[in-house]
Amino acid sequence: MIWASWRQQRLQLITLLGLLVVGVGAIALLRSSMLDSITSSQLTACVTQPLQDCAVPEAAKAFQEEWSNPLDMARLLIICVPALIGVFIGAPLFARELEQGTYVLAFTQSVSRTRWMLSKLVIALVPALVVLIALQYLVTWWLSAAGTLGPLKNGAFTALNFGIAHASPVGYALFAFALGTFLGVVSRRTLVAMTAGLGAFVVVRFALSGLVNSLVPTQRVEGTPDRQLTVHEDGSLVLADGYLDTAGQPVPEDEVNALIQACKTTPAGAGTPESQQEFLACLPKSGLAKQYADVIGESQAWQVHLADVAIFGGLAVLLLAGTAWVLRRQN
Repeated sequence: MIWASWRQQRLQLITLLGLLVVGVGAIALLRSSMLDSITSSQLTACVTQPLQDCAVPEAAKAFQEEWSNPLDMARLLIICVPALIGVFIGAPLFARELEQGTYVLAFTQSVSRTRWMLSKLVIALVPALVVLIALQYLVTWWLSAAGTLGPLKNGAFTALNFGIAHASPVGYALFAFALGTFLGVVSRRTLVAMTAGLGAFVVVRFALSGLVNSLVPTQRVEGTPDRQLTVHEDGSLVLADGYLDTAGQPVPEDEVNALIQACKTTPAGAGTPESQQEFLACLPKSGLAKQYADVIGESQAWQVHLADVAIFGGLAVLLLAGTAWVLRRQN
């Protein structure tokens, strides 16, 4: 049965192997070229420094302009691979058999339907995950070489950085694959399963991002109204922010805007240091006692990834169970 599954899916497996070989070669060459550019521009020390501390800021900016698009394309590749696994590997896996009627031959053999299904799932899914993990590692290896000159400087919670880190891509791939197989056995049409699977994956992928964030404990950072909180610059994920009243309760946004506008109404000399001091002194008197932000620190990113994998992996298990249930009842 494993040999039969391999024969049926050999084109997909050869394509995955080709993708891996091309990806390894391309990323290795691009990384080498980027390192040569860093060395020739005397930016080696700037890789571990903020841009403002770099001794040659003009060269650093030129480097970022030259390499931002290739690095972004590499991250987008890892973002898109799970969806492609679902569309081109998961969706046709059983849909083509049901659409063409070839499943009847498999069901008349001595091998059980469950074993037939598991053989096809393993042969299709495991190589795809291996290729995904290898490409993810290679892209991370490339991004790490750019250091703070590359997109990693934006923090772990930016959309592209988060989507390619830790085990999240594997969770997305499992969900996309399981979704494609389930829609394939339900619709019994390959094209329908591929189209619907892609659309459903994109919708669910982004719809559940808020749920993932809500499962991780947050920290509340507070500060006086006259000083800007640094949570927006230190890589933390800000879930909510605003002002607190004297009782420590969040002030509604429309009320905050009205109070700030009232404090901006100053006597003559607006825009001078004296008027700025008067404005800052007015804020706590008007009821805006403190600024606050509910954040997930960058050091907690692994917890968010863990919640991410748990949600999408759990959905994948349910979808695969549904796939097995439908297949066992095929005539």
